[in-house]
Amino acid sequence: MGSMIGEGRAGASVRTAGAAGAEVLARGPAGQEVRAPAAARAQVQLCGGLRVTAGGRSLGPRQLGGAKPRQILVALLLRREQAVSKASLVELLWADTPPAGAMSTLEGYVSLLRKRLDTVSAGLGRAVRTVPGGYLLDLAGIEVDVHRFRDLSARARARGGADVVRLYAEALDVVGGALLPDEGLDWVVEARRRLGTELLQVLDEAAEAALAEADLEQAHRWARRALASNPFDEKAWRVVLESCRRRGLHAEGLRAYDECRRLFADELGCTPGPGIREVFARLLESVRQVDDDPLAALVDAVVRLHLVVSSPDASTRGPRRHGAGGADAGVEDEDDWRLLERFLSMARSRRVSQSPLSA
Repeated sequence: MGSMIGEGRAGASVRTAGAAGAEVLARGPAGQEVRAPAAARAQVQLCGGLRVTAGGRSLGPRQLGGAKPRQILVALLLRREQAVSKASLVELLWADTPPAGAMSTLEGYVSLLRKRLDTVSAGLGRAVRTVPGGYLLDLAGIEVDVHRFRDLSARARARGGADVVRLYAEALDVVGGALLPDEGLDWVVEARRRLGTELLQVLDEAAEAALAEADLEQAHRWARRALASNPFDEKAWRVVLESCRRRGLHAEGLRAYDECRRLFADELGCTPGPGIREVFARLLESVRQVDDDPLAALVDAVVRLHLVVSSPDASTRGPRRHGAGGADAGVEDEDDWRLLERFLSMARSRRVSQSPLSA
């Protein structure tokens, strides 16, 4: 879509570049070049469901001319400014069973899609460009949530300092739901899976960046959001525990570790990884250093148990019993495991500050 040059009123020269929403340049009365305000950009939402919006008008997935025109738009949107051949689009739309005259039918669907897009914003349909052998979606003046998420994430990844948390927050605010949850085509499901993997990675990065910048509440929120997607995300568990430790939320941190420990034991049959155990050890040490913390009297025994669990062969043997490594060692470990259960039960019940420490 090249530039268009025309004559405005009173002989003013006007140049409009790009697609809908592009910047406008004009010449004022004295001949100087004036930068006019850009028109409203068209916005396309893919996360949470397809929606095209521009200038106060909006089209949902059922208003784009049917399933096939909608799927053509999605295919072009997911291939960011890449040409898609007509043969590829036929395969995406009909898999192994294309109808007779599939190429002509495809062209008709593209024409219908352009007309529907024009109802949102005049000229928006021209963004669906015909190129040799296929079609290309010109994104000049069109903002797509998935692409904005990736752009902002890349900027956050490349930048340090205070701006990094803001950029990650902007990126994560863009993704408001699963990618096209109502589309069941295999290639859409695969794109949804890939985006989910990217989102989890960005959540981990964002949580660690917020932790580094001492934005502890935000770090905790992002880590918990990551765990909602993947409960076995060890990076996120480390952030949860460390953010609790730094804020002095010892009971909450202990409950989190208990949650993590039980999950790994029940679902994977193992203890949490060494990184999680290392942060847990720091959490325990923080509790010990708080003289008036009612948990402090219990922590010495828990630290002993933690050292046992953290040993190289701990994941394969669990607590020692009588006769394993000596009778005295077995009794001590068994007592410590019993104490840990009591310790974590107190934390889970939120009665830590009121519970007596005696047996």
